[in-house]
Formats: sequence, structure tokens, C-alpha cells
Amino acid sequence: MKRPLLLSLLCAIGFSLSFPPSPLGFLAYFALIPFFMLLSPLGLKEAFRWGYFTGLFISLGTIYWIYKPTLPGAIAALLYHPLYFGLFGLGYAYTRQRIGEKVIFAAPFLWVSVEYLKSLGEIGFPWVTIGYTQSYYTYLIQYAEYTSVFGVSYWIVWLNVCVYQMLKHSQNRRAMMAYGGAFAALIALPLIHGRWTVPDELPQSRYVRVAVVQGNIDPYLKWDKNLREMNFAVYERLTLQVGRENADVIIWPETATPTYLLHDRAGLMRVRRLVYALNTPILTGTMDYIRLRDRNYKTFNSIVLIDKSPGPYQNYAKMHLVPFGERVPWEDDIPLIKKLLSRFEMGEGNFSPGKQIVLFDVPVGRSIKGATNGSKVRVGGVICFESIFSELVRQFVRRGAQLLVVVTNDGWFGRTGAPYQHAQMAVFRAIENRISVARSANTGVSMTIDPYGRVRKQTPIFKEAVFVDDIPIRAETTFFTRHGHVFTRSVVILTILMLVITRWTSKRPLRA
Repeated sequence: MKRPLLLSLLCAIGFSLSFPPSPLGFLAYFALIPFFMLLSPLGLKEAFRWGYFTGLFISLGTIYWIYKPTLPGAIAALLYHPLYFGLFGLGYAYTRQRIGEKVIFAAPFLWVSVEYLKSLGEIGFPWVTIGYTQSYYTYLIQYAEYTSVFGVSYWIVWLNVCVYQMLKHSQNRRAMMAYGGAFAALIALPLIHGRWTVPDELPQSRYVRVAVVQGNIDPYLKWDKNLREMNFAVYERLTLQVGRENADVIIWPETATPTYLLHDRAGLMRVRRLVYALNTPILTGTMDYIRLRDRNYKTFNSIVLIDKSPGPYQNYAKMHLVPFGERVPWEDDIPLIKKLLSRFEMGEGNFSPGKQIVLFDVPVGRSIKGATNGSKVRVGGVICFESIFSELVRQFVRRGAQLLVVVTNDGWFGRTGAPYQHAQMAVFRAIENRISVARSANTGVSMTIDPYGRVRKQTPIFKEAVFVDDIPIRAETTFFTRHGHVFTRSVVILTILMLVITRWTSKRPLRA
């Protein structure tokens, strides 16, 4: 019992310390070795059990912050999320019993297949994807434009495999040199590719000037009617600070307006007065709703572009809602689920998902090189949780987005790792699609990112902040943008084939 527990904890500690805001992403190259050592002698049931416990320890070290907005929701997440690690343990033990020690070479395939599965559906939660540990190592992850973040996960697991094999064959000099050389090559090749790919200076291109506003409004207080005036006053004051910078668009964060803006005449007029005074459109997060025939409503978490037109205004409603936080999964198909969960007061919202992607047309060229008066840039705006889904973001770019805007409110999670983890995921969205990202977060981290994943400007958390940046408009379309998860799905197919073939060709009995 002591050895399995120690190995499980060592894996979880290394895994957890690899994620932002920690700068120790390199620990991910070794974090899975104790996990492999733990799983090697186990039968199916024990492998699943210890995989689950390891996943539980990893979850406690990485997504513990869910307790901040909802303790019942955190308990549910911490009990559910480890199932994927248990599934990996089960697959590893099953394959090992079929093909023996060669199972280590199947580990990268099994791992990525489970990570991809974790990203699918209404309860998809790809937050603790091991590839995200490398977001600070810009040169090492440029090939994500072909493979997405899951390709980086695949690479990391292969690094673990090499070190594991070096330890296992420590008495065999030839094997040690072979696996050590493979490890070095796996580091060198993406590094060389990154150095070759990332320019010292961005190529001449059309630019858009964005002004990002971080209001730092306490999310637990902003909907207090008595504080609504304070909220608007903060955003007016901060917006006026950047009003003379000739920005093409001013970006406010998720639900920046504490009102259903498009249905609140007084609130809308306040924003429109700013737009007219500064001659600059404002892209803001806000709540929205539509009336139904039976006197009920559908509410949405939205982004709206307020410009000088009389309306109607361009509006996008969040499509992928936070499971249990903003919407109970499958509640339309299985109403009983929502009825049961309501007894536990998990704090779930009652939003409806948007139905379609919307791109905002923003005029550019007021003071930007490479742009002409009257030209426009197409902006894709994603809201908070949506930015962790590479496939969804890809659809915005595939439909013509030239700039990606992320609006979010991470203030719910306090001074934990959550704001930093969430912000760094946007680095991968930039590289995967070679698109600039402007991120406006209520309490931080707000930032701009160039198409190569380099952070240009960044704010501290829980401080008011504004900044202006000239960022390039997308000038190319990547393999990932065009074709999606070809690499990842190929890995999944190969994993399934491996499991099927070993099932029918191996005569070894399975040990439960």
C-alpha cells in the first residue's frame, strides 16, 4: 500500500507543479514515470482503482479552485474528473496483459485518446490536458498548428516513455544511450522547428488597434442593484482613459454590464454615449434574453458590438456553456436530471446555448499601418469556458475570423491558479490558428497574444487596468484550421485498432 500511494502522490505532485502559474512545465516530462511504475504490476481492477486515486490527487492539485463558486459542484467535479485517469489505468493494464512490457510504447496513444474523450460532449472538460503545461515554452509548441494541443500531450508522454525506459534499462549502456538520444531528439526537433518558424519581428501585415479594459468588479457584488451605478462608472472612467488612443475597438469583459443591455434603454444609452464621444465601437459581454410564446424566457450569456448605428446590434450568444455552472447537461432531453440536481443546490445557472457562430465586423484604419479607411476586420468573440475548446475556436477562424477576442470573468476563483491556467490556454488557440488574441478578463488576466503564441501585453489580477495594442490581423490559414483534429483522431483510431488486434491475437489470460 505504501509504495503505490507514494508513486501516486509523486505523479500528482509533478503533474500539478507543471501547470501555470508555475514556470516548471518541464516537470511534465517526468511526471508520468511514477504512474507507469505504479500501473505495471497491477490487474485490471487495481489499475482502475489506482488510476482513479491518482486522478483524484491530480485534480486536487490542479482544479481545487472550483470550490470557490460552488462547493457541491467542486465535490462533483473532483469525483467525476478522476474517472478518466482510471480509464487510462484500465486501458494500460489491459494492454500490458496482452502484449507485456511493450505496453509502454502504447501509452502515448492511450493517453491522448483519453484526453480527447475528455473534451467531447456537453460535459467535456479538457482543462487538465497535459499539453497546456508547455504554454510558456513558445518555441517548443509551434507544431500545434498541425496537431493542436493534443499533439503536445502526445509528445510529452513520449518524453516520459524515454526516461522510463532509461531507468528501466539503467544497466544496459546501449539501451540507455538509445533512449537518451531519443529524448534529446524529441526536445531538439520541435525546438529547431520553433526557432525556424517564429520570426524575430512580425511580418508586415494589416494591424488592428485594440483597447482592453479590465474593470476588476467583484463578481459576487456586481449584480447588486445598489452597485450598478458604480459598475458603469468604473467602465466609463477606464474607457475614457484610452479614448484618445484612436483604437479601432474597445473590449470589455464577460458580463461587463450588470444588466440585460439590449433591453435596458438607460444602460444602452450610457454605452452609446461613450461610443459617440470616442468614435469607437465597444465590444462587451452582457446578458441577453428572448421572450417565448408561453410568457417564459430564454436567457443567454452574450457578446454584443455597440457601434454608432441605431441597431440592431451584432450579437453572439455563448454556445458551449459550463456544465452544471451555467446549464445542467441534457436538461432538455432528460428533465429529471435538473430536478434531481436542484435538491443539492449546486448553483447551476439557467442559460440557453446559442445556436450559431457570429463574426463581428469592426471598421479599422484610423491609425493602423496597412489598413485603409473603410476597411473592416472580422472578429470572432468567444466567451470564457469556450476558449478551452480548440475545435470550437477553430470554427470561428474557419468561417473567416481575422482576430480572436476572448471575454471572461475569472473573478469567481480568487487568487488561485485558475485565472493563469485559463489565460495560458489562449496561447494554444493563437498558435493552432495563427491568429492574434485579445483577452479581456474582469479581474485578470487580460492580455494580447500574437499568432505565434507570444504574450505581448498582460495585466496583473485583481487590479483595474487598461492598455492599447496594435496586433496583426490573421494572414494565413493553418492545417489545423482547415482540417481539424486529423492528428488526434488518427491517434484514437490507432488506439482502437491496437486494442482490437491485441484482443484477438493474444492468448494471454486477463487478470482482473
